Amino acid sequence: MTEDLPPHVSQTTMSLISAISDPVVVCKVTGEIAFLNPAARRFLQDTGTGGSDAVEDASILDLFPDNVSNLSKVMSLCRTQSGIFPGSLHIAHTDENDRNQSRLPFQGSMLRLQGHQPSHVLLRFIASSSVSRHQFEELNATLRKKNRQLLFEREKSRKDTLTGLWKRSTLFSELPRYIQRIEDQERPTSFAVIDLDNFKEINDLHGHPCGDKVLACLGELLLQECRSLDKVARIGGEEFALILPNTSFLEADKACQRIRERIKQTHVQYEGHEIQITASFGLTEITIGEAAEEVYKRADYALYAAKKAGRDKVAVIEPGSSRSRITQAENIQISKEHP
Repeated sequence: MTEDLPPHVSQTTMSLISAISDPVVVCKVTGEIAFLNPAARRFLQDTGTGGSDAVEDASILDLFPDNVSNLSKVMSLCRTQSGIFPGSLHIAHTDENDRNQSRLPFQGSMLRLQGHQPSHVLLRFIASSSVSRHQFEELNATLRKKNRQLLFEREKSRKDTLTGLWKRSTLFSELPRYIQRIEDQERPTSFAVIDLDNFKEINDLHGHPCGDKVLACLGELLLQECRSLDKVARIGGEEFALILPNTSFLEADKACQRIRERIKQTHVQYEGHEIQITASFGLTEITIGEAAEEVYKRADYALYAAKKAGRDKVAVIEPGSSRSRITQAENIQISKEHP
């Protein structure tokens, strides 16, 4: 079941929850059980609900059919509000000589294990000798803090240290999602590779610290010129990439021409020197079902044509074509909110 937890938080979350002496169940917001601590496994066995095999792929509601109303109410509160919400289960004794039921209080709280959106519910079943509500709140606070730290570290590991943009590995792990989205949403997506012109000369003439500053400035400019839904990555050295969702090939060409012109107008100040930069672009539109590497290869081939044509140009390979061509800088004043 632990594979149902996001991989970047599974080990830490399990360690914290496993140490709790009370039974704790972590469920998806839909009710499917994602993780049981050792106390919860013993509790399920003692109450006759079942062992590990019985709860595989089960919903928490399936395990306690006589308590669906109470569980559903707390789960609903957890999904829609912040806080810790109390409830109680009526547990039938399994002893043949004792047919009475006992009341078992529990508390529910939302966990955010995937991004900033609520993703899982933590249910803690509290024995009469258990710790106080205050201690439970402290535990929840510890889990939330650890979760925020893990998410921060995960996001940090996905980004280039110098520019704060996506790394190459992040780009290629995310690009397949955008390719799939083309088919799901029936909206076009374009992809561009950008290479800073004559970067070696900048490094040789002014030194690598200057080169780093130029790269950082270019990364910042790309973020400023792109929309919030666009994705920008530094994929190696002086090479960058853009994913332009919901953008047709023609609109992407206009956007790249606009960005290219903005780069050309940029002067980087370094130790009294004013460094003018330019960049070359290779652009293509993504087609349904193709591999991320094929998309990159096609855009990179177009970039080679832009370099060969004299740099500071946009070269494109249109959908269904294997031939690149240089486009003209027409209507470069188009808003970045393309299309």
